[in-house]
Amino acid sequence: MIMPIRAFFITLCSFAMLSGLGLATLVLGYSSKFGGCVNLPNGSELSYESFVDFGNSFLRPDVVLRDPEGVIIGKEIWPIHVTNTATFGTAWPEHDSPRADFSFVWTASTGLVKQEENPLMYSELLTTANATPDYVGAPVELHVNTLWMFKRLSKDAQYIGKSCATRLFTF
Repeated sequence: MIMPIRAFFITLCSFAMLSGLGLATLVLGYSSKFGGCVNLPNGSELSYESFVDFGNSFLRPDVVLRDPEGVIIGKEIWPIHVTNTATFGTAWPEHDSPRADFSFVWTASTGLVKQEENPLMYSELLTTANATPDYVGAPVELHVNTLWMFKRLSKDAQYIGKSCATRLFTF
């Protein structure tokens, strides 16, 4: 009677250890691939939303724009433009979201300004941001999304961030 219980216990322990080892390998692999971030010169950052996204195919997370406190400004932004003073573009909602897309400008001094909520300040900030010739990552004529900008700037050592506000997983 003791022998079958011992065999079951050893099998269960072996399974738990192998599962833990597999999970640790997955976490380390994903954290090295999806744990990076890009610090933009205006104070905002581009990073992955999480290490693992159970809502996307192949568990790949989306690149998001965050403010310095780690709050997500937009998930899929196209086009996105970055200058030394501002980040601006149009944030698109999720596929099944009731929220509408919105145009925005983010600066360190004003925070997030949406066109629909404050059109006058949005226009002033956008005019100021467009007046500067110092676009980061891509020229103003090139309309790119958050993933493209993240991949481009993560190759440049001056933009690579040391720590990111990345969640473990999302659904």
